Amino acid sequence: MPWKAGKRWVYSITYDEGLEALLDNALPVHRKYGIPGHVAVVASQLGVIRRIPVDPSDEPRCSYDGMLTLSPAQIAMLCAEGWGVSNHSMTHPAITPQNVRYEVIESRRVLEEALGMEVRMFCVPGCNEWYEVVRSVAQEAGLSAIMTIYDDINRQDGDLLRLCRVPLHEEYPPPFYSAYDPYKRLHQAADEGGWIIDYCHCPLPGRVMHRWKDCTLEHLAERFEAVLEVGGDDVWLAEPNEVVEYLMNTREGDCHD
Repeated sequence: MPWKAGKRWVYSITYDEGLEALLDNALPVHRKYGIPGHVAVVASQLGVIRRIPVDPSDEPRCSYDGMLTLSPAQIAMLCAEGWGVSNHSMTHPAITPQNVRYEVIESRRVLEEALGMEVRMFCVPGCNEWYEVVRSVAQEAGLSAIMTIYDDINRQDGDLLRLCRVPLHEEYPPPFYSAYDPYKRLHQAADEGGWIIDYCHCPLPGRVMHRWKDCTLEHLAERFEAVLEVGGDDVWLAEPNEVVEYLMNTREGDCHD
């Protein structure tokens, strides 16, 4: 079946952590190619110097610690340009049955209060090992969708609580060492009528903070050029929340029929 406005497939991109450097680097590239973005933000890390874990007595463990995160006002500015936002947990920990309500449910309340908007999409932090725990509270948390890091396209009849995301990384971790590919899964999505959700963190000019987690700004531009080349008039360039809402409305309409 066609997507919104008769489009044949869908392209989205997300940025984990919601770092302020996106404004100077990725945002101009998005504006140039007319592609909306999306930030997955940690509820306790808005408009501050990122530090995970949040306890100052613990050693930072992430390449992006020490970078400034987007403030609520900056996120509102991005949303006004067509970007979207999702909840990336309260503190970006390993999510367990013991902390899942704080990290998923309470974090949603904190994030919505800070942003003044509804946030019903959750982006699993860390690795997929925590996914099942997050999913176990999806109904209680009122989630419409959960984004993972399973490397695959999404289908129209797919599970919205298990959305796959395609990594835009300079090099995969061992034992793969896969080099950056600007055409990764694009032809598959076009052929199958699927939905690609890309993800990275904070592309920078000529360098990456972590080769396994990011691409360069130049490669981001190559990716967007490849999307437009393969997609032409057939691709729907959409922010993930918009696609989820469209699918939910479509499925609800099918049920009523």
